[in-house]
Amino acid sequence: MEITIENILSKREFLNFQESWDLAKYVTRVVDSSDGRKILIHLLDIWDKVNEETKPIWIDLIERAGFYPYYIDKIDTVNSEKASLQSLIRASFFKSNYLDGIYFHEQQKEIEIAISEGKNVAVSAPTSFGKSLLIEEIVARNQFDNILIIQPTLALIDETRRKMRKYADRYNLIVNAHQKIKERNIFILTAERVLEVIELPRIDFFVIDEFYKISNRRNDSRIDALNVALLRIMDMEPQAMFLTPTVDSLSKKFRNKYNVTFFKTDYALVNTKVEEIRTRYGNVYTGKEKKEKLFKLLKEQKEPSIVYVKSPNEAYKLANEYLKWAKPETIENNDLDIFEWIDENISSEWQLKKLLKNGIGTHNGALPRHVVTSEIELFNSRKIKVLFATVSLIEGVNTVAKNMFIYSANKGNNLIDFFDFANIRGRAGRMGKYFTGNVFVFNEELEPEKFVIDVPGVDQEEVSDEILVNIPEVDIENKERIKILKDGLDDEILKTIRDNLVSINGQKKLLNFIELHYQDLNYLRWRNIPSYDQLWRTLHLGYKFLYSTDKPKLSQNKAVTALKLVKDPLKKVISEQKEYLIEKGHKDPLDAAIHQILKFQRDDANFKIPKLLAVVESIQKYVLKKHDIVECGEYTSFAALLENDRVSERLQFLVDYGVPSSAIRKIETILPSDIESDVDVIRFIRDNKSSVEEKLINYEKNLVYKAIV
Repeated sequence: MEITIENILSKREFLNFQESWDLAKYVTRVVDSSDGRKILIHLLDIWDKVNEETKPIWIDLIERAGFYPYYIDKIDTVNSEKASLQSLIRASFFKSNYLDGIYFHEQQKEIEIAISEGKNVAVSAPTSFGKSLLIEEIVARNQFDNILIIQPTLALIDETRRKMRKYADRYNLIVNAHQKIKERNIFILTAERVLEVIELPRIDFFVIDEFYKISNRRNDSRIDALNVALLRIMDMEPQAMFLTPTVDSLSKKFRNKYNVTFFKTDYALVNTKVEEIRTRYGNVYTGKEKKEKLFKLLKEQKEPSIVYVKSPNEAYKLANEYLKWAKPETIENNDLDIFEWIDENISSEWQLKKLLKNGIGTHNGALPRHVVTSEIELFNSRKIKVLFATVSLIEGVNTVAKNMFIYSANKGNNLIDFFDFANIRGRAGRMGKYFTGNVFVFNEELEPEKFVIDVPGVDQEEVSDEILVNIPEVDIENKERIKILKDGLDDEILKTIRDNLVSINGQKKLLNFIELHYQDLNYLRWRNIPSYDQLWRTLHLGYKFLYSTDKPKLSQNKAVTALKLVKDPLKKVISEQKEYLIEKGHKDPLDAAIHQILKFQRDDANFKIPKLLAVVESIQKYVLKKHDIVECGEYTSFAALLENDRVSERLQFLVDYGVPSSAIRKIETILPSDIESDVDVIRFIRDNKSSVEEKLINYEKNLVYKAIV
């Protein structure tokens, strides 16, 4: 046999002794290389088809490669030879002292040692490296009183919280700014929520997951908040760990400032097999032929598959076309609990319900978070065989997928870059489940490109005004620029503008406008639930000055939908939107209405509008109080109702736990008014199980008890 990596990875058995022996001799020479690790992972993938007499040799090589999680798992499968005392002693070095039955692989152990020595570390590694295990190791040590973990999305916050529940006897778990802080806490927050916590205690250990999002290169809307959170927390001098998918390097200035040790590795415990899908003439498929080829390949797969597409619309379109093409050979799910929730809260005719019935899912950022989580669980349990997903999958919870189809070359209207491509590709395969993940690429495979993470708040080369005003005065390099930004602002309004973390110039223009016209701006002085006129005019002022969008019609449309969501059930709002689209002659009014309202709920209601209202409120309060006007606008209660789908503040933590707001509102009808803390709320739900269950449908019951166990 000619020993090339391509030949070896293509073979599905090594039952012949001589062939397996020759390969083992070769791997002995390359065991510390990427090729050596790939061969070992492939052998683990086909372990039942490996010659029995050579397995003791392979076990030794697995240990030599540092694959201790696999080594411990496989050692008892070799009957002819047990591990030697020497091997077991070596393996014990890689065993966690705090996580029961967990062994680190070689490079995890290297990082664990650096953490034990008190170092700040940054880790650049593939998706399958096992970075989250390092976070749990830190928590399990019980060494730090206050740990802060910044995650980029609420879905990842909830996934992390579920992993940390086993430490609830040692730590108070906090996922939003309204929860009570105790003596020992694990804060699991987005960067924005970190900045909302009024009295954050001294943080002893600090983690930022998906650290690449701090870079200007990603053009992410959360860059400012993440940079400011970093500056504020690192000022407390905690020990820190920064985790990112594979990048080439990290800002030298950042590493020097915080004495960060940078670990870069391609070490992975799964293989990725990439296949470019081409016509017989070597060309890229297009149009109808491309779609037909995708469907045929999907049908051939025995294991779960994810299809990456550019947008929610394309996901729904392809999913429905695949269903029509593949029937009657799809899965039949006739009794999923989620169907009753869909019927009660969305519509029994929603196309997602039809897809789920046939084992097909769609994953996009506009769906309610609990629906996305439920889809992932159905996919991981193989009740969904094919999942059509947008770029939101990159930031989603972990999936167990054998196959990844990269069907689209775009992310919305923009081309995906190599970093996106690598992250999407990394979703194929799963440690201990699928040793090899298959990636089918329908477009040109992107060439690797250098990615060095810059940190604007430290580097100050391409730093926004919003970050700059939050950098300590002593560290600011461009003194003239900061002087111009602060010109004309007293300390009180400067702090307000700094904390608002939106366009500094926009806020200054808004401040000047309100200062000039405050006597004529009575529409800003509303409280609780505004009138339509008050809301749209307030929104228009915010959009005009903060986002340079002077479109009254836009503000009017958003005000209408926002008020409906605060006053009416979601199903009614969707139904009214459907009737509006019918009048407009829309060809698919129901599903368009569902998509539009759910997207508004996730983007505008849950974030953009509450943020805009908070900024306008803070500036109009400053101006009116300066002119001795007592009656100022108070938008907080309305913003909270809108942001949390009419859930009261004391129960907002359940939204973050992945409980549908429909279930929370039902629970609140029987919850005594004097119960305030999350601990007491959870105790009440547990102690009054029968009363709670009478109110809920099965889907809601399952999610409630899954959240509070």
